[in-house]
Amino acid sequence: MIWNSAYLDPHLSKVPKHIYSQIVNDEELPAEKSDAIYIAIIGGGPKGFYALDRFISKAIDQNIHKPINIHWFNHNREFASGPHFQPTLPSYLIMNDCIAEISCWEEPESSHYIPNRLKLIDWIHQNKSAESSPNPSDFCSRELMGLYLMDALHKTLSHKPNQIEVNLVNSNILDMDIHMDRVQLTSSKMTLPFQYESAIFCTGHSYSNMEEEDLLASDCNENILYLPQTYPVELLDEIPAQVDVAIKGIGLTFMDAVLHLTEGRGGIFYKQDHEYRYLPSGYEPIIYPFSRRNLPMLPRNAFWNGNKYELKIMNEDWLNLLKSRNEPLNFERDILPTYNLEAQLAFYTYTHATQELTSAEILEFIDTFDATKLFSISALIDPMTYSKVQMETNYHEFIVDLSIYSMKLSEQGELKSPMAAAIAAIREGFYLIAELFSHNGFDEESQESFEKYWQGFINHTAFGPPRDSIDKLFCLAKDGYVKFMFSEEPVIEVQPEALLLKNSYVEKEFNFLIDARIPKGNLKLKNNKLYERMRRKGYVQEIVNGNYSNGKIAVDKEGKLIGNIQNGLIYLYGIPTDGTYLQNDSLSRETNNFSNTWCQATLERIKNKSILESRPNYSLAFSNVNYTNLTPN
Repeated sequence: MIWNSAYLDPHLSKVPKHIYSQIVNDEELPAEKSDAIYIAIIGGGPKGFYALDRFISKAIDQNIHKPINIHWFNHNREFASGPHFQPTLPSYLIMNDCIAEISCWEEPESSHYIPNRLKLIDWIHQNKSAESSPNPSDFCSRELMGLYLMDALHKTLSHKPNQIEVNLVNSNILDMDIHMDRVQLTSSKMTLPFQYESAIFCTGHSYSNMEEEDLLASDCNENILYLPQTYPVELLDEIPAQVDVAIKGIGLTFMDAVLHLTEGRGGIFYKQDHEYRYLPSGYEPIIYPFSRRNLPMLPRNAFWNGNKYELKIMNEDWLNLLKSRNEPLNFERDILPTYNLEAQLAFYTYTHATQELTSAEILEFIDTFDATKLFSISALIDPMTYSKVQMETNYHEFIVDLSIYSMKLSEQGELKSPMAAAIAAIREGFYLIAELFSHNGFDEESQESFEKYWQGFINHTAFGPPRDSIDKLFCLAKDGYVKFMFSEEPVIEVQPEALLLKNSYVEKEFNFLIDARIPKGNLKLKNNKLYERMRRKGYVQEIVNGNYSNGKIAVDKEGKLIGNIQNGLIYLYGIPTDGTYLQNDSLSRETNNFSNTWCQATLERIKNKSILESRPNYSLAFSNVNYTNLTPN
C-alpha cells in the first residue's frame, strides 16, 4: 500500500498552519538581548530540523540554563519538510524507502524532552483514519512525509524549555562574516545585527545547473523553451500537450518529471493482471530521456532493518583490514574485485540454476565459469555489450525488453530474487565503501575515476525509485509516452528554430528541453552565491587531492569548515559535505550526523563562556594605601 495524507486524521492538516503562524522575516526578529547566546541554523529542511532537535536535547542534558536564542533560517515557509517533502506536493510523488526504514528521530534514549517520539510507521498507525494498518513494506507519499516532519517540529517547539527561544526566519542567507570568532550573517535584505556563537549550514539541494543554461542564454528564442530545473514541479506546466520534450537526466528527478507530465495531467494508472495499464488524458507530451548512461534506474524494493540482504564477503574483517593500512586506497584495485564478487554471489544465490549450492560452491562456479557470460557489475553498467546488442539497434525496444527482464528478476524482493539481491549487495557494500572513503581516502587517480564514473553508476543502480514508480515508467515506455531513443549520449546543438540532439546513430529536433538532474555543488561553477562569497573570503576551501580538485567544500572529520575561520564554530551538515563524505542525500540521522559534533562544540563554548562570566572581578586600588617598610635596616 502507498499511504498519503487522505488516509490520516484530518486534524493533521492544521499542523503546517501552526508552523506558518510562527514564521517571521528579518525585520521582525526580536532585538538582541545582552545576556543571551545566539545560534544560527541555515537551511530549513530535514537536516536543519535534526540539528535543532539535537541542540535542544543536548542543552537540556547538560543543564544549560543561560538564555539561548536559535535563529533558524529558510528561504521559504516549509520548515522541517523542505521543498522536496512539503505537504502541498501531489500524492503520486512517493518516498524511495519503505515506511519501516524511516524515522526523523534518533534512536530512543533513556530520557528525552519530547515524549512519544514515533518512527514513521508508528506515527501513521497512531494517526490513520483508514481501517487498514500500515505494514513495514508499505510506502508513502512525500507530502505525508512532510506532515510527519512538520508534526515533529510542532512537538519540538511545544516541548522546548523556556530559556531556549527558537525563531523561524523566512530569509535567504547570502553572505557570512566572522568577527572575534563570532558569525555575522547577511540576508538578501540586510546584514543581521546579531553575533552568533556558532552556525551550522544545512542548505541541502541549493545548487543550480549551469551547463545548458550558459549554452542557451544568448541563443534561446521564442521557439525554444528550456527549463534548467524541475522543482517546483509546477514549472513543468509550461510544457504544452502532445509535443516532443527532451529530458536530460534519467534519475530520481526524472521520475518526478515523468509522473507530473502524465499522471499529474489527468492520466490514470490502473492494475490489470497485476500489471500497470495507463489511461491517457490527452494532455501528455511525448518524453525523450537522455543521460550519460542512457539507462533507466533499477527498482528499489522494500527493505528495512532485520529484513534486508546481508553481505557475505565485505564483512567487518575485510573492512578493518583495509582501514588498518592507514593510507589512501585505490578503488579499482583494492575494493572493486571484492565488490563485484559480492554482487555476483548475491545474484547466483537466488538464481534458479545455482540456488541449491552453498556460498563456497557458488564462488567456485564464478571462478571457473566463462567470465564473459557471468552476471557482474560490468553487466549492469553496460547491458548492451553484455547482451551483445548492436548500438544501432532499436534502443527503445531493447530498454523495454530489459525492463521486463529486470522487473521479473527482482519482483520477490532482495531475499528471494537474484537481481534484487545483487542491487542490495551493491547498496550495502556502498555504505562500507563510504566508510573507507572517509577513513582512508582514495588516491588521486582513483578518487577522480570514482567520483566521475563509479559513484554515479552505484547511485543509479542501488538507490533508484521504488518499484511502483519504475512499474509506471515502463508502462509508459511500452505505450510510447516515454521513448528511449538515444543509446549514446547526444550532443545539443542550437539551431535557428529548434534544438538538435544527435549522436553517432540518430538525431532529432526539439523545441522543449528539461534539465531533470539534481545539480551538485561545484565551487568552480559558482552555482551557490553563499558558498561562493564564503570562498572569496577564505572561509571555504576546495578539496584537493594531488592534481585533482573536485569543486567540493573541504570539511574536517567532524564536519567543521576547513578554511580561514580562526576559532569560529562553522559546520556543514548533509549535502554540502558530499565531497568529503558519501551518501549524505539521506533522511538517516545516523549517517554522517554532524549535528552531534556541532552541538558538542557549541555547548562546550557556551559552558566555558559561562564559567568566565561567573568568575569574580577583583580590582586592586593603590591610592590612599599605607605601606610598611618590611625591608630590614
